[in-house]
Amino acid sequence: MRERRPRRFEVSLKHLRAANSVAVYGSFTAAAADLGMTQSAVSRLVLQLERQLGVSLFLRSTRNVILTAPGREFTASTQRLLADLGAQVDNARALGEQIKGRLIISCLLSLTHHVVPEAVLKYRKAHPGVEIHLREGLGSEVYEDVRSGLADFGVGNVTALGQEVVSDDAVQESCFAILPSRHPLRNNSTLSLRELRNEAFVSLPTGSGLRKQIDSVATASGIVLNHSTIVEQFGTLYDFVAANVGISIVPASAVPPRAPRGVIVKRLVSPPLVRKIGILRLKNRPLTPAATGFLDIFRPLFLSASRR
Repeated sequence: MRERRPRRFEVSLKHLRAANSVAVYGSFTAAAADLGMTQSAVSRLVLQLERQLGVSLFLRSTRNVILTAPGREFTASTQRLLADLGAQVDNARALGEQIKGRLIISCLLSLTHHVVPEAVLKYRKAHPGVEIHLREGLGSEVYEDVRSGLADFGVGNVTALGQEVVSDDAVQESCFAILPSRHPLRNNSTLSLRELRNEAFVSLPTGSGLRKQIDSVATASGIVLNHSTIVEQFGTLYDFVAANVGISIVPASAVPPRAPRGVIVKRLVSPPLVRKIGILRLKNRPLTPAATGFLDIFRPLFLSASRR
């Protein structure tokens, strides 16, 4: 004996809108006027829906139309469904039509090395009408750009924030040692800061939050690092390490998916170097559609890179 399969429920939005309009107006004639259809078309749609459900939604008479108990339950649910669908349609149209103009992002130098460019590329394909301004800076500069309202949002340090600035998606990211590919320590699986104490370093300026944190951890461990070469950009830093000028320490978000030619990447484990960063925004300033759209693309890339 064959197992009896449940009957498919095959209705369209037209069926749901017809039933809901009849429920609201209590009349097939009024519902037809509301929907811009003929009365017979509305009646046909409601009858098809009732047949699919296997219940009567309305009690019909020559004078009025009354909801049955199943009809009240069903139309209440579908009214919420249609309202939610309408809201989602409006949001989609807003994202497609209103994401224009200018987006100003303030970001730590480490994120602009490869994470932000990847996000911008994907975002521009989806929203070519947006002009993107990227402000690269140190942690204090990113914070001030957000606090002053100059930037739509920032990606920076989440410690010691003022009351007007809040952070989202805060992460703690580890740091890595960057060595020339032929460095004597190249075969070590991990490295300690003490093993690097006699090395010449290619470093960021003293005002960098990362530089301050590295020096603070080193001092606490009784180590003095030799910052022999100072650069302003992570791209330059990698080039100098590849040229055997020195070694460096960078956060996870500044490590590309594939190490640049001429350098190797080693995890620092003793003592661990960890910094806390996140997405910064003004507490009482809602994000623009352009900023929201960008963060939808940027956020997973940022979280993946910083949790390496």
